[in-house]
Amino acid sequence: MAKEIARGAEAIILKEKSRIIKNRIPKNYRHKEIDEKLRTSRTKREATIISKLPGISPELIRAGKTELEIEYIDGQLLREILTQNPLLAKKIGRKTGIMHDKNIVHGDLTTSNMILDKKKQVRFIDFGLSSISYKTEDKAVDLHLFREAVESKHYTAKKEIWKAFLEGYNPKNKKEILERLEKVEKRGKNKQKY
Repeated sequence: MAKEIARGAEAIILKEKSRIIKNRIPKNYRHKEIDEKLRTSRTKREATIISKLPGISPELIRAGKTELEIEYIDGQLLREILTQNPLLAKKIGRKTGIMHDKNIVHGDLTTSNMILDKKKQVRFIDFGLSSISYKTEDKAVDLHLFREAVESKHYTAKKEIWKAFLEGYNPKNKKEILERLEKVEKRGKNKQKY
């Protein structure tokens, strides 16, 4: 018997034994055909991305039209443990670098979407906002989102976490991504002035 464990803006998340079922729910405010196309294309995109990230994402078991079955990852959310274990950020950085080398951006790279599994490996979850992108800008925005999450949720260890993250983060074009990150963050600071 599947048990509901979360409900987001786009989907209902159910757990059944060792698997998660993510079901994209219809939106009554959208035209029926458009809604169906959107839910189908987003599910297909998420399944494609998950299948390209073994050891980083949960394993894809089955992809339906608007439903995904994926491996349930037993472990602890990094949101709960990263402040006390800032060196785990090196593993986060390494996995993010691998993902970016595959031209995949997570889109919601926060510690709420990361689990330390029973084998002490960091795994990323919730690829609903992810995309395939060759743009340095998109990868820099991923880092900006992670840094913002660290500064708001793990502020007492933010310097150690960011330092460890950067030690682990080694994609082929690291220099360009970090240079673009500076520009992204400057834009954010300029917006806050108004």
